[in-house]
Amino acid sequence: MIYSKFHTKSGEIIKYHKSFSVWPGIKFVETINKPFFGWIIGNGKKIIFWRDSWATCTPLREHIDLPNHLWKFCTAKVSDFIKYDGWNVPLDISLALLAMGINITSIPCNPNAGDIKIWKPDIHGNFSVKNVFESTRKQHDTSWW
Repeated sequence: MIYSKFHTKSGEIIKYHKSFSVWPGIKFVETINKPFFGWIIGNGKKIIFWRDSWATCTPLREHIDLPNHLWKFCTAKVSDFIKYDGWNVPLDISLALLAMGINITSIPCNPNAGDIKIWKPDIHGNFSVKNVFESTRKQHDTSWW
């Protein structure tokens, strides 16, 4: 519910002010934590092809130089490229992914299961406040004494 309140229909975080007491904290923390989320790909229905980090540590859109106003038309889901027996990616997109160093056939998917969002720093993919703190805090060298 909070996600839909503070994101546009195309999945972008809103750029204007909304009255909500924890909004500044959510906006700040989302940018820090985004690289730590990943996906176990099932049928691909929950994963936005260009905006979510499913094939690399960063969203695919960060590898492509496209004017911002055109990204609103890029609404494909990963499910658009998965059929009953696995990946079904058009040749031009497959070649573009290969140019980014992504071999789509090496990424497992299970068309019969749902997608699972995971927290990468945890060995089991579970999200917790403790894990966020440990993953995002500044690491200082330990003193020699």
